[in-house]
Amino acid sequence: VLRPDMRGMGRSAMDESKYQPSLDTFADDVRRVLDQAGIEKVVFVGESFGGIIGLKFAHAYPDRIRALVLCNTPCRLPHADLRKRFAAGGDWDATMRRGIGAWSTSTIGMRLDTRVAPQGLVDWYVAEMDRTPPTIGLKLQAYLDTLDFRPRLKEVATPTLLLVGEESPTSTLEQQRFMAEQLPSCRLEVYPGFGHGINVIHPEWCAQRVREFLEPQAKRSV
Repeated sequence: VLRPDMRGMGRSAMDESKYQPSLDTFADDVRRVLDQAGIEKVVFVGESFGGIIGLKFAHAYPDRIRALVLCNTPCRLPHADLRKRFAAGGDWDATMRRGIGAWSTSTIGMRLDTRVAPQGLVDWYVAEMDRTPPTIGLKLQAYLDTLDFRPRLKEVATPTLLLVGEESPTSTLEQQRFMAEQLPSCRLEVYPGFGHGINVIHPEWCAQRVREFLEPQAKRSV
């Protein structure tokens, strides 16, 4: 299992002034990691924006990917609506400048279903996000607002599994159904009555869905 940090985040430090987020760059970073590890093909599992990177990787390097698993992944982030909702509690960008932890705390409902998420998980999630410098977060957020992968979905031939909570505010069920219709080889699995964050709140459910999805493909590749 490879879990690379995105450039500028985690332990992938870089000059913040030179940080320029780009799907092309992020997908190429994945290819470079695979080349360095001597790995020809992978099952790409991505959560949220990581899943959008997976879509781009499958589109750009179809010969390097065996299957694609997208968890809580939109093809167009509804940030305009989310920003309006957030405006009632404060300024989106100003809060982010105070620290990604402060911003994450204010917007945690976009990432975790707080009706069921234990406080310890919420605190851990906020602390992990707070490791990203505000400058990096602001640049990435501005870039995410421009992303729209809808026109390219039909060009992604990789077998794809979508995992989502029925009531996710970020990767809405309406959009997930649209993605399932557009992607040529796709299965949609929905966790009923749940919001965002199935990967950390219901990991066993996610893992089982992935196993069921990959098993027939593994048999075909033998």
